[in-house]
Amino acid sequence: MQNLTILKQDHRGVKQYSLADRSIRFKLFGLMSLGLALVFTLGLVTAPLLLGMSSDSDKNTIQQLQARVESGQAELNALKKGVQNDIDAMTLQIGQLMAQSTRLNALGSRLTEASDMNPDDFDLNAMPGLGGVDLELTGEINTPTSVYNSLFSLEQSFEQQQEQFDVLSRLLNEQSIAQNVTPHMLPLESGWISSYYGKRIDPFNGKQVNHSGLDFAGAYNSKIRAAADGVVVWAGDRGAYGKMVEIDHGNGFMTRYGHTSSVDVTLGQRVTAGENIATMGKTGRATSEHVHFEVLKNGRKVNPLPFVQS
Repeated sequence: MQNLTILKQDHRGVKQYSLADRSIRFKLFGLMSLGLALVFTLGLVTAPLLLGMSSDSDKNTIQQLQARVESGQAELNALKKGVQNDIDAMTLQIGQLMAQSTRLNALGSRLTEASDMNPDDFDLNAMPGLGGVDLELTGEINTPTSVYNSLFSLEQSFEQQQEQFDVLSRLLNEQSIAQNVTPHMLPLESGWISSYYGKRIDPFNGKQVNHSGLDFAGAYNSKIRAAADGVVVWAGDRGAYGKMVEIDHGNGFMTRYGHTSSVDVTLGQRVTAGENIATMGKTGRATSEHVHFEVLKNGRKVNPLPFVQS
């Protein structure tokens, strides 16, 4: 290496530098050392910058991934909340439907009893029969929305059925009330008809007369009962009737019970069909113990027989 010669040209000519010269080698090695030092220093300076840039890039990437994860978690939480809200809404809906079903079953049972329907023919507690053959799948899936819509539709159906049941219940109640206030019971629990409504021979003068009611005979001190629900509008003596009870049943109907030995109700008292109101006797114009029973419709005396036969 000492035989190497370095040539340098400038304005003064060409100069030769031989590495055999110790001073030249020292200068050359010094320059090389200085260059290496500069490269090393530059590496030390630039390395942190490069590493810092790489670190910042990684941080940005990590931050972006974290943001995506947080966004996904937020969407998942929102979805879970929405599903929970749907479940809560459907649960509430199901609870309301169960209450509706209970009311409908109770109302249906009442209507079955009121209409004299055979409970075995229409058992509300039994599961209705369902089935089918060759069922074809639609390919649609159940979703919270579809289930909620089905529940909503079912609730509307229940409401319509309840309205129809309410109307039917009112009609049956009105029918029951009308039946209860229409004379329909015999004035005696046990006894027989001793004289019918219409023409007959008067037992006192032997002449043809119109008998305005039915006469019922029975055992001594037999109890006389109301033929229908109503309000007592007369309770006491009344001419040829003797001691009499008169009941206003509403709907144009009134009944009279004559010749009693005692009156067991008071004026204005409410009575029900079959309730004891007096004791059979022979007060007034009577030959022996019996009860004279009359039915009036809109103030006109009518034949009681069709009523008591019902």
